[in-house]
Amino acid sequence: MPPKQGSAGKKKLSKAEKEKLKAEEEERKAQEEEEARIKAEEEEKKRKEREKLEQAEQRKQQNAEKENRRMEMLALVDIQEKNKSMLNELHGERRKKSKWARYMRCDGSPDPTVPGEINTYINLRLEDPEHNDIDSVLKQSELDINLINELDFLLEDTPPEDMNAEEVDRLRLTPLQKLYHDARNTREDLQRLIQTKLDAATVKILQQATDLCDSETFNLHYLKKNEEICLCIWGNLSKNPRIKSFEFQEKGYQFDIPRILTLSDVGFRILFTKYDHYSTTCKTYYPRKKKKEEPEVVEEVKPDEEEEKKDDDTEKDKDADAEGGDGDDDKEDTEDLMAMLRQMKGEAPPEDEVKEEEEEKVEDVEEFEDPITPEPPEWEDFDEDEDVVDLRANHVLGGVFHFNLMSLPPQPKTVNNWTITRVVDPPVIDYVDYVADNMNPALNKEGQSPTQDKDKQAETKRDEKPQIGVTMKLPEDCLFTEEPQIARWDEAKKHWRQDGFTDFSFNEETRVFSFKTSYFGTMALLQDAHINMPFQSWEIRPHRKNAAVFTIIAAIIEIEIEIQDAMCCLSKPDDKPELEHLKKKWMTPKDLIKSLRAVGINVFPADDSAKYVSIQNKDEIVGSRPLDKHPVLEEWCYEQMALVASGVAFSWSKWNSDTPDKEKILFQGSEALQDEPLLEEDWSLFLMTKRRSMKLKMTEFDDGYDEELAEGTEFRSNLYHLLLENVSAEAKERIKDSDYQFVDCVQQLLSATKILTYA
Repeated sequence: MPPKQGSAGKKKLSKAEKEKLKAEEEERKAQEEEEARIKAEEEEKKRKEREKLEQAEQRKQQNAEKENRRMEMLALVDIQEKNKSMLNELHGERRKKSKWARYMRCDGSPDPTVPGEINTYINLRLEDPEHNDIDSVLKQSELDINLINELDFLLEDTPPEDMNAEEVDRLRLTPLQKLYHDARNTREDLQRLIQTKLDAATVKILQQATDLCDSETFNLHYLKKNEEICLCIWGNLSKNPRIKSFEFQEKGYQFDIPRILTLSDVGFRILFTKYDHYSTTCKTYYPRKKKKEEPEVVEEVKPDEEEEKKDDDTEKDKDADAEGGDGDDDKEDTEDLMAMLRQMKGEAPPEDEVKEEEEEKVEDVEEFEDPITPEPPEWEDFDEDEDVVDLRANHVLGGVFHFNLMSLPPQPKTVNNWTITRVVDPPVIDYVDYVADNMNPALNKEGQSPTQDKDKQAETKRDEKPQIGVTMKLPEDCLFTEEPQIARWDEAKKHWRQDGFTDFSFNEETRVFSFKTSYFGTMALLQDAHINMPFQSWEIRPHRKNAAVFTIIAAIIEIEIEIQDAMCCLSKPDDKPELEHLKKKWMTPKDLIKSLRAVGINVFPADDSAKYVSIQNKDEIVGSRPLDKHPVLEEWCYEQMALVASGVAFSWSKWNSDTPDKEKILFQGSEALQDEPLLEEDWSLFLMTKRRSMKLKMTEFDDGYDEELAEGTEFRSNLYHLLLENVSAEAKERIKDSDYQFVDCVQQLLSATKILTYA
């Protein structure tokens, strides 16, 4: 019978055996932990080495990109500097020839930049009463206007470095400031001269009213004009109470004549001028930057306090040294000593040090320095009466017209063989004060006091002053795309006002505008300066080498500008007769911009236009100022577009306005060597930032935004080098052969329209 299995059958371990097993188990665990630690250290070391290699490779790639960008940007800058140098040389030579031609001119006209000549000219004109007839005044006014235009051109065309420094100390001004100071004074003197002479001619006509009167109506009806000025005068000689109104049919200007004026010795003068010498004197004409708040002044530390502070710092340094604060210095000294010993023994430095040295060498790559971006300016609001016109938001269109009420002077009398004429010296117009009763709060709508008796109502009605109704045909050479506004000049406060006008009416087909005015005086028609902004789309497409066509579809009108070498012209629209005098007229970009603004086509945003135009999505408006594109980046883009405009077409992209990032500009581009419109599939989408330019895989018609590169392409540092890599050899040759004047012309138009921000 086998023995029973029980506790007695187990071999009981001794205490020594248990301790031995325990020690073995602890040793095994320690060995496993050590192996795990070593393995973890090796893995950590490998990870760090891998990260270092990845970082080093990343640094190499970044430095390679920096080096490539630096080389490309320097090459681009070199091209632009050469073009700029040739332009400066060309314009410098042109200015020299112009100055010499001005000096050699022998037509009797003074040089407006020489104070002695221009002052003598003005004084002689003012002291010459023999040439106050309207024919002489109109003829001489042409010269005066040309002198003003010459001054304006010189102010815009002369660079600061070309200023003559003579006599600058007299006013303690810089040469540029002196030029502006003298030119402004001369311009104002010439403007007063023109108006003084026109007033003198008006007085002379009024003095001869009976000799010049109409044989049918026995009233004065006089009109004389040249290209810039039209003088219309109506004189009430017959005092016929049945006359209710009069019209100058040659000008399309009709005005009411109240009963009180039909019985008075008065005359009406309507003086039309294509120029506007008033708006430039108004404070709302120029943008005004907000003044930056001055930083708070930091209180200076007294010498005693500085010494105390130094003592405290010294004590702190001593304490740190006592606590072993110089450990870092000792470590550096030890590392230097070990490196010196290795060098003496001829040993190679450890791999880690070699890698660190390589990394340090990689970091020494010089990067291209981008220009400093100026802070975006903030523009002041004009806190004026709501009736005061803001000339930043509105433009005077079609010049100004003076609607004046004057007293008729005594007419010449013939006694026997003598003609007696009253002579007024100086010849000054005697203006009649007339303010409509509706501007007098003491009177009710009927023009009479409620307390008056009925017996006096008839007499009061005879003396009432109603508003003057005016009907005028808009100027034939100005495009009004909406009903014009009317304003009057306040000479005392130097601004345009819109109060005192009622009963507006506008017939778009006949271009006839009607209103009623409570005042006589200087008036002008206004139009919204930003009515054509923002633009719906734009495109610039090559015609051939050094030729392109620039199209803008604005909010109201579509225009097309042809570009050829240094000149450009308006070629479309074809359905606007008001623009026929401008079409196919070749001029410089500056002159074209002025001409288009003068006729009512303003597609050229001002510095502060963002105040008046919503140019981005509403979600991106910061405060009261819409989000512009980065100014430096935007200007770079225009410059590089201009460089390739002979062989590459560009167009707007919806993604540009949908992208909230101001440092990303998107547009469409395509090679275009044939003079024909491009198809939708010809266009590619391009993205430009301050550091990179790339061709994107996505298209204009994709549903979502993606910055993935197009297949087979790489990003480059700038648009110019990117496009040179993606165009044919023929397009590349055309681009490289582009004339610098053509490049400058394209750049001026792109920069003036700011299409990348305002479309």
